[in-house]
Amino acid sequence: MYRIENPAVFVSDRVLRDEESLDRLNAFVETTKAPGWEVVKDEEIPAMLERPVWKGVRGKAGARERIDTPVFFFNTFRFDGKSDEVRRRIAAANPGYDADKLPDYYLGYRHFVWFNSGQPADDIKPNPEHVCRPCWRLNISPGCPHECAYCSMAGFMAVGLNVSEYLAHLDRLVEANPWQRTYLVDDASDVLVLEPEMNFFSEMVRFFGTKRDRYLIAHTKSANVDFLRSLAHAGHTIMCYSLAAETQSTQLERMSATTDQRIEAARKCQQWGMPIRFKFKPIIPVRNWRDEARDMIRKVFEKTRPDNLSMTALMWMSFEDLEACMDLDMLDPASVDAARKAAENGADHGRLQPFPHDVRREIYEFYLREVRAHDKNTPLTLSTESLEMWSDLGPALGTAPATYTCGCGPCATPGLKELPENPWKIARRNVPSR
Repeated sequence: MYRIENPAVFVSDRVLRDEESLDRLNAFVETTKAPGWEVVKDEEIPAMLERPVWKGVRGKAGARERIDTPVFFFNTFRFDGKSDEVRRRIAAANPGYDADKLPDYYLGYRHFVWFNSGQPADDIKPNPEHVCRPCWRLNISPGCPHECAYCSMAGFMAVGLNVSEYLAHLDRLVEANPWQRTYLVDDASDVLVLEPEMNFFSEMVRFFGTKRDRYLIAHTKSANVDFLRSLAHAGHTIMCYSLAAETQSTQLERMSATTDQRIEAARKCQQWGMPIRFKFKPIIPVRNWRDEARDMIRKVFEKTRPDNLSMTALMWMSFEDLEACMDLDMLDPASVDAARKAAENGADHGRLQPFPHDVRREIYEFYLREVRAHDKNTPLTLSTESLEMWSDLGPALGTAPATYTCGCGPCATPGLKELPENPWKIARRNVPSR
């Protein structure tokens, strides 16, 4: 487990009524030497979130004072389908409070999420600004201690503890969706942070190790991997490393593992029989980004043999947000100037901000040349990019939105060079089923 000193700990009263959850809570307190916890009922959650200790949670990490440890809220997962009823009860107990805006993970209802790239659940087609495959995703602990400058999930962790019940429902989900072969766990957290003491991700690894043709994907920036060596993973846990070059990993992704530490952790996992993947994501064009990227890519191929690679430039924020969350003097001046001009022209670029198309394309073309200088065959693709970018770079990458094998999509099993079938067509034939 990460070194976490004296965090503020809040606990749902439901945890105290579940023996397994209480055992995990006690393991956390014993390991971290936490001073104790405060019990909170559903109706008290709005007041809890207004406490001074939560003041650093909101907003991008780079725009706040540094937080050395996250605030913890321990919860149990609910599978009763009564989210609306719980929210009405909270609203009644807190006049004027909009309970609909309370994130599901504080209530225990964010566990299995149907992801459809920001589109309506029944409108299954590529999002022109965000090409990403529809699938079920798994969540256990939203929030993160890594304090990445661009991320709003820093400063807290909301952790579900009733593992056995979760896995029983997960088994039903997997059996009801035979079309989905791979499952990404926690796209809003880092599941390695609390292991092995909390023994939740470890249990998921063992669970997928018993499945003949199903795989778990962990998307991580952590070097906390030694506990994985002894687990019965059967090669069914895919370690997908979000990889950034030196300046970004040390100065803009505070508290995460460095570039070298992530590559070394991936090397270990591969040595222990786990497929590994790298996502160059998000690529932030710092000063001297080309030299740093070249060095990073060289180390990747010197030390590992990745199953596939993908890349995404920093997106999902306005130029104003970029200014607020990091020092622009750290960044490549030409890229910053292009981003500023794109913002000044007043056009609506949706999620394709702050860096305009030409800047992102230049970044991808550089990465493509450097990767191919070391390796001609490992799949290299775009991740969560636009259809316009795919139109520009698909031929050079040797694949297309309907066929590329990605780092964490629902059908991207190990060893694939391309998908055998269009994943949107597969999803359309299979109405989301829990």
